[in-house]
Amino acid sequence: MEVDVLAERLKKLDAETLVVDGELSRYTSQADLNNGHAAKRIDFLRAQLGSALSTSHELASLLQESGLVASRISGKIRAIDLEKSRVQQSLDYVEKVMLLKRSVLGAQSAMDARDWESAAKCIADARKLPDSLVDGEFARAMVPTSELPDFPVETIKATSDSLNDLFLREFGKATAAKDMESVTRYFKLFPLIGHEKEGLDVYARFIRGFVTAHSRTILQSRPQTTEQLHMFYGNALSGLFETIASIVAQHAPIVEKHYGPGRMGRVCARVQDEADAQGGLIVDSFWDEQRIDKVVSDVKQYSFASLVSSFTRSSTAARTGTPDVDTTRDDIDLRQVNDLITEASIMLNRWTLYRKFLATNLTLDVDDANGPHNQSSPDTQSVNSGHTGHSGNAVQNGKKSTLKEPQLAKESGFANKVSVRLAPTVEVLATFAMRRTVEMAFEMDELPDLYQAYTPEAPLTSSVVDDVMFILSTLVKQVVSSGEITLIKNTLSNFRRIMESDYVGLLQRRLRDEAPKQLMATSAPSTSGRSGTPPVSASRRVLAGLSSTEERRLRAFLVYLNNLLVSYTYVERILKEVPVEADVPFDTDGQQVRSLLESMTGGFKSRCNELINDGIQVTFSTVVAVRLRNLTTQMFRNAHYMLSAEEASAEGRESSISAIFKNGWDQLMTEFGRIMAPDNYKRLQLQAATLVSRLVEKWLWSLEGKVNELGAIKLDRDIGRIITTASSDAYKLREKFVRVAQIITILGFDDEEEEEHVTWYLTDEERSRARMIRVERRPDIY
Repeated sequence: MEVDVLAERLKKLDAETLVVDGELSRYTSQADLNNGHAAKRIDFLRAQLGSALSTSHELASLLQESGLVASRISGKIRAIDLEKSRVQQSLDYVEKVMLLKRSVLGAQSAMDARDWESAAKCIADARKLPDSLVDGEFARAMVPTSELPDFPVETIKATSDSLNDLFLREFGKATAAKDMESVTRYFKLFPLIGHEKEGLDVYARFIRGFVTAHSRTILQSRPQTTEQLHMFYGNALSGLFETIASIVAQHAPIVEKHYGPGRMGRVCARVQDEADAQGGLIVDSFWDEQRIDKVVSDVKQYSFASLVSSFTRSSTAARTGTPDVDTTRDDIDLRQVNDLITEASIMLNRWTLYRKFLATNLTLDVDDANGPHNQSSPDTQSVNSGHTGHSGNAVQNGKKSTLKEPQLAKESGFANKVSVRLAPTVEVLATFAMRRTVEMAFEMDELPDLYQAYTPEAPLTSSVVDDVMFILSTLVKQVVSSGEITLIKNTLSNFRRIMESDYVGLLQRRLRDEAPKQLMATSAPSTSGRSGTPPVSASRRVLAGLSSTEERRLRAFLVYLNNLLVSYTYVERILKEVPVEADVPFDTDGQQVRSLLESMTGGFKSRCNELINDGIQVTFSTVVAVRLRNLTTQMFRNAHYMLSAEEASAEGRESSISAIFKNGWDQLMTEFGRIMAPDNYKRLQLQAATLVSRLVEKWLWSLEGKVNELGAIKLDRDIGRIITTASSDAYKLREKFVRVAQIITILGFDDEEEEEHVTWYLTDEERSRARMIRVERRPDIY
């Protein structure tokens, strides 16, 4: 059986072997055929490649020969170009020498014909040529003629010098005749002949003469009377600087068009010398005419006796309202001092504006020389560049930068006059005027009608506030407008010291004199006031139920507290409105002044707030606190919260503690709110609300086991009305009653689960204690 199977399988294997052998034989035959064809093709391609290689060798040989030919041709072309270039250079050189000769001969011919413009243009053309050409051997040989035998350099120089002398003479004649057309005509010719400096200098002398004549005319118009002399010198100096600025603005385009950018700086430097002389003359005349040295000496010797004595004299004298003036002293006319400050500050302001004008309209750091004579003329350069404007130093690379004070002004004689004479004097006089104003304002201080209401339009303050603040505003603006950083720093520091020490110090003295005394706290509101009926007419409400004398003192005390608050409000506004950026333009001076003003505001405000808080505390502790304690004691005395249903329904609102509190609170606090500045009243109200909160909380803890369910409802209503009354003018004051409100809230909860999800200001122990206020929750009841 197994042998048959094996035999069958062997047959199948033999059959498959025959099939595979047949396929292999066919594949081998086909492969041999393909390989034969491929070998024949390769032989054919090899023959073609040999032919191509032979051809390439022939081409390489031809290209090598062509390269040699091209190289020889290129060398010849370069030689021809070099020869052409040399010929062109020689031609250009010859043409320039011919131009030089024509220019020299043309200049001489034009001079003979008195055609100065043509002569100058010929010299300008000659000056444009290179030095090596003008002074070269070829030019020396070709240019001289029998009429002009000198070398070209010498001829050009001689002609330029001759024209320069002629232009100077003609320019002088034109200025003497005030022939502006001729002035402009000859002024434009100087740069063409290489004498820019001479042209600018003679032009500067012309402008200086105009400035001198203008200044002389102004000074000769000096009024004869003292009254008319006011502001004469300030206006004279203003006119001087305005004249110079106007001339510079009008003439700078002409100068820079024909002489080049920045050349007006040389003119301004020469004109500044005249400005120093004329400005110094005006200041010296002002000094002598007004006898300023004597005024400054008197100011420095002034002792401020009244101001000093105000800190030490008795409170009775301080309340009389009459000045405590030393009649033996030689008083100084404050009006005269203020006039001098005004005039001097105008001088300084105009000087700053003049410096700012120079800084923004001129480039002053230009080399005076124009360079060698072979340089292109400034006139041609400026025209070609299209430059007709001014070059300032306030803008760089298209971006605005810090304005720099020009050295021309910084190093001028008038700047020295300002730093040595004007600025220190203004500092002394302004400091004196500020302190003397404070002294006089307190000497003549008058209280307003103490029974009128405070309004933003007419704050309830004494006269000293308006008097001092008006002068402070005026002086600060005058000092800052000077633009002199040292003067501003020193004077503002002096003002700060005066305001914080003298002004606030005297107000502090007045507060001490009028401060409510502790004995005033013993008086209590009248019965009619407690019943809710006003004791007097609305226009004459009694303040805190005080006697007339003590009430007047308290009202005066509150007015002086208003003085402090209104004063720092005014100072804040005054100093914020000072135009620092416009008045102090250079470098970072404006930022320094602004920082100084902000520091002055902050220091003064801090000093005033300190006294206000002290004054509010005195008012609260001596007047308000004890009355609030008396009021709460009275309203809690008969409070009853163990109510039956009949008592709860019959309970009237008028007899509740909230009604008693409202009547007492209104009687006590309403008049304070009427006469006090709102911010001051808020501070007093804050302390009052805080005290009421503590007193009510203390009373609530005393009600443990004395409140039933109906009583808790009434207590909730009463306490809510008390909180509303105490915070009626300031909703934020309700925050002071948060502990009281939470105690009342706990009274209304039925179980402890309702207390979850609440931010508690009471401790766990206090919440447990608050629950025991309800009589039903006390364990000892059951």
